[in-house]
Amino acid sequence: MILRSIYGNGTSMDAESPEDLMRQMVALMAIMLIAAMYSVYVLYHVERESKRMLANYKAWSPHLPIVDEPAELARIRQRIIIFCAVVIAVCVVVDLTLFITILELKNRSLVAGQEERVAQAEEEKHLIAVEMVPRPTGSGTMPPNEPPMVAIPGGTFWMGIGQDETDRAVEDCKREMKERVESCPHWIHSAQPRHQVTLDPFALDPYEVTNQQFDRFVQAMDYQTTAEKEGTALIWTDGHGWQETKGATWRQPEAGPDVFASDRAEHPVINVSWYDAAAYCRWAGKRLPTEAEFEYANRAGTQTVYWWGNFSPTRQVANVRDESAQPHFLSIGMPGYDDGVVITAPVGSYEANPFGLFDMTGNVGEWTADWYDGFYYHKSPERNPTGPSSGKYRITRGGAWSDAWIGIQPTDRSGNVPTKRDMKTGFRCAQDRPK
Repeated sequence: MILRSIYGNGTSMDAESPEDLMRQMVALMAIMLIAAMYSVYVLYHVERESKRMLANYKAWSPHLPIVDEPAELARIRQRIIIFCAVVIAVCVVVDLTLFITILELKNRSLVAGQEERVAQAEEEKHLIAVEMVPRPTGSGTMPPNEPPMVAIPGGTFWMGIGQDETDRAVEDCKREMKERVESCPHWIHSAQPRHQVTLDPFALDPYEVTNQQFDRFVQAMDYQTTAEKEGTALIWTDGHGWQETKGATWRQPEAGPDVFASDRAEHPVINVSWYDAAAYCRWAGKRLPTEAEFEYANRAGTQTVYWWGNFSPTRQVANVRDESAQPHFLSIGMPGYDDGVVITAPVGSYEANPFGLFDMTGNVGEWTADWYDGFYYHKSPERNPTGPSSGKYRITRGGAWSDAWIGIQPTDRSGNVPTKRDMKTGFRCAQDRPK
């Protein structure tokens, strides 16, 4: 496993922490060193014993009829020497390779640490900007014309992918990813182990935040989004895929028509970063949901792969990559299903899940409050987990119009830099409920 991590395509390296890999490499180096030392010991004794046997043979040879014994002894000695020399050479090469790899891992850790410190400094700067967005004053915390939130009951649920579901999840991932199947095992491992989580009651927006709602926030706060500050966003272009495009913003998602001029006021806002989403929720007197809250609300008490069942939908339940997306993608994500739109649809266009929440699956992926850690489930608290205290990526959940199979499963975890903004990511807000 260790050598596959060193020489392979990097999948195993991603699936294990650098600290674990270095510990395993040091252990293997010790084993190789012991093997090399033992081979030297064997060589020493072979030489000593062969000389003793040859001396004894010469002393007794005049009285023995066998004349080719020294030649046989020399052949055996030569084979042992060659075998031990090969073992020693292999051990030295492996130890040197492991030593160099450990140095590289340490250097990467140092670089990653420096990058994380820079990212944290940048994060603090952005969070200060978010904190400067005032919360609503007065008795009400809900902006005008805001739809009432849905009360989500507290409870305990199984979070993540169980071992018995791994094979199915890997196959779903391969069907969807195709040219990037090597990342599937890591995606699956990040959602393991399956574990029980208990959540207190909370409230969640029934719909994704729309362009119209976001516009009220922008007008009230004279707010400038990350895309507007930096001048670009990722947009989907047929035949070219995702491309960084100048002039693409939440108001002009394709760097073209205005969302209001093109009758998309009730579509989910897109091309918004995590900071934009957090700022809006703060202004609205709310917060972003944790990823545990999002998965719990997405499942809505169901035990199947998706809240509607285990396979492709047989009714209009979500906007995903399906038959209608065929002209824009190389393959159909979910054959036999047609949601009628290619990119985003007006919020609430499809059936609500059992909790009364719309578009928890598909339409746009949604920012959550948590930092991403591929090993977090190994140490996650059982009650009200809120994710790591820091990190490089924020988690999006739910999948989008461009996702299918694995990407829209309630267990799928996607980490993105918080400044990322694209045509497939939006958000909704949550709120604590009095206990």
